[in-house]
Amino acid sequence: MSSAPEPPIEDACPKCGAQQPRKTDVCWLCGAKITADAVGTQPIDPTLAAPQQFSFSLSTLLLLMTLASVCFGLLAVAPGLGIPMCVLLVPVLVRTAMVVRRREAAGLVVSHVEKIGLMASSFSVAIVLAAVVSAAAFAGFCGVCLLMVSPDNKYGGPGVLAWGIGMCAIAAGAVWMAIRVTKWIRRRYRRDIGE
Repeated sequence: MSSAPEPPIEDACPKCGAQQPRKTDVCWLCGAKITADAVGTQPIDPTLAAPQQFSFSLSTLLLLMTLASVCFGLLAVAPGLGIPMCVLLVPVLVRTAMVVRRREAAGLVVSHVEKIGLMASSFSVAIVLAAVVSAAAFAGFCGVCLLMVSPDNKYGGPGVLAWGIGMCAIAAGAVWMAIRVTKWIRRRYRRDIGE
């Protein structure tokens, strides 16, 4: 008559449960101090002692492959649209992966619909931020150029100075808006991960 094998009984760290060599003072995995009375002889769960590695599901892999196919297709057909799309998708994918990983570490199950929703909302936020930053850069460049040529009065007369000041004011407003959007993104990230 055979019975199920019992888990090995060895010395274990009281904090993380990692197996410890005899007569050790510090846990090799978590660095916790180990005293002679703290080390117990308890069954070791190998999943506790193993470091957590990044993993993803088959559906996530298929979603990434679909996005990569769309990006490569855009790069082949319309590189002028494909390059900005790829640049926008990188932070979207990183943010979505970070949010999903944080939620799963907290014990929450993230469905496929929630992953797609997180990605869509992250993409819309990335587009808004890119538009605000582009407007700030364009208005700032135009404003500085107009202010540089305004003292000469050869290139447009006295109205150029007013246009330059106006464009610089628009650039300042766009920078202020970019700062506000960035703060809003941080608050939203904290909300998404459940902090």
